[in-house]
Amino acid sequence: MKKYVWMILAVFTLVAGAFAQTTNRKYEVTFFGAPPKGQKVWNLPRSVAADGKGSIFVFRASDPPVLIFNRDGELQKTWGDGLFPDAHSIDLDREGNLWLTDRDAHMVYKYTRDGKQLMTLGKKGVAGDNKSMDTFNGPADVAIAANGDIFVADGHFNSRIVHFSKDGKFINIIGGAKGPGPGQLEVPHAVVIDSKGRLIVADEQPTAHNARVQIFDQNGKFIEQWTGIGLEQPTGLAIAADDTLYVGDTDGNSITILKNGKVIDVIGSLQARPHNIAIDPETGVLYLTDPPTPMMAGGIFNAPPQNPVASANARSNTGAGSVDRTTERIQGGLVKQVIKKK
Repeated sequence: MKKYVWMILAVFTLVAGAFAQTTNRKYEVTFFGAPPKGQKVWNLPRSVAADGKGSIFVFRASDPPVLIFNRDGELQKTWGDGLFPDAHSIDLDREGNLWLTDRDAHMVYKYTRDGKQLMTLGKKGVAGDNKSMDTFNGPADVAIAANGDIFVADGHFNSRIVHFSKDGKFINIIGGAKGPGPGQLEVPHAVVIDSKGRLIVADEQPTAHNARVQIFDQNGKFIEQWTGIGLEQPTGLAIAADDTLYVGDTDGNSITILKNGKVIDVIGSLQARPHNIAIDPETGVLYLTDPPTPMMAGGIFNAPPQNPVASANARSNTGAGSVDRTTERIQGGLVKQVIKKK
């Protein structure tokens, strides 16, 4: 039987003086990767992206904020010191450019993978409301359509998706009417685009207690919503080429896997709070991040086939930081590999 390997850089709670290893009946967990050389903890890794060509990008709210790894967990490049003090999300377009959000700066940035700025959206330090056409209030995520159009999930303090042309011209607002009803949005924290061009939005709705996934067309027409599927706080989305959807559930400490709105599997008992998810379109590897909280250490997760021994050797020979396991128990991140059992 084919073995599917999921790699996770995870965060674990302090249990009896040590972190309990995440396992369940379908998955095994082992280590992978390390923070940059000289750093003993991951320090607020908020988001992750994979380009399908062997590079994995980690975005974190500490310097250096942009970390580029290969699939073996070897750190290849870092950049961005001082540019993104409240780094939140990182996404890729079809040309391989990076789209980054800074929550407290209320900004969206487009960069090359090497750190050259190509575009900005928003006004730095200026918070907009749900009707604003050129400002955001804590932008959470970005999705880029096949034609280059830009969709910004303006969902930390606003309740909308903002649509721009590929050159940054405002087109329209999707949502904007805060509420739990169909087509309304509470906290649109993540957005992806499926093979039909539809917008899939994770609406974590912490006040409505009705966490859900909503579907819109690119003109903002509401299509459907997926509720009652066991989500507590969906904050991260990743979508495969066949439209299989992966939902990172922060409060649920799990990843829910959906097909056409139906739950086909749940990766539970992570002992981590997945904040953002990405899938490698070539290998099917799933990655997710978990920033630290007062009760949990920060981390990043990763997903298929890798050699645990080779990965451990790569970690120690690539200039990556030497991880202090004692510090990790308090505030650091652990790199974990989750292997789906036969």
